[in-house]
Amino acid sequence: MQLYGNFWEDLQCFPVAGRKGEQSQQFFFENSWYQKRNFGGERFHEGCDIFGKEEKSGYYPVLSITDGVVEQIGWLPLGGYRMGIRSPGGGYFYYAHLSSYAGDFEKGEKVKAGEVLGFLGDTGYGEEGTRGKFPPHLHLGIYVQTPKEKEHALNPYPVLQFLQNRQKNFFY
Repeated sequence: MQLYGNFWEDLQCFPVAGRKGEQSQQFFFENSWYQKRNFGGERFHEGCDIFGKEEKSGYYPVLSITDGVVEQIGWLPLGGYRMGIRSPGGGYFYYAHLSSYAGDFEKGEKVKAGEVLGFLGDTGYGEEGTRGKFPPHLHLGIYVQTPKEKEHALNPYPVLQFLQNRQKNFFY
């Protein structure tokens, strides 16, 4: 847990917003950390996937968990439309498979915790624009710098458990 300590104070809200007035649980996630994946070659899942009750791409807003700075934005073959935010404590939060962005974000731009980054989607696993190869979800990855690695992957599951009761709900 020591590696989480540098950014733990930065954590402010759950990464997906729900609909105002919904009574039942709107999101589910499980500890899928380091499960085997095979698209694009054998690898391990360096994150947790968050699914909404409604299986609709573009339906749920994706929020920044922390204040921070945009370090990466754009298309990756595995992650689809993605955004990477570096928090003040040094955590790098990777939001992947977005259906679209909520604005014209640029590298170096500051964001606030709770700010809408984009919308939960099903992009990725192919060339730019590929959609529909899996159910809509948000892949959340967390990385920190260590003496041995520039980007050491951490399991997001404890962070999601901590933030689960800090979910924002909007009218939309």
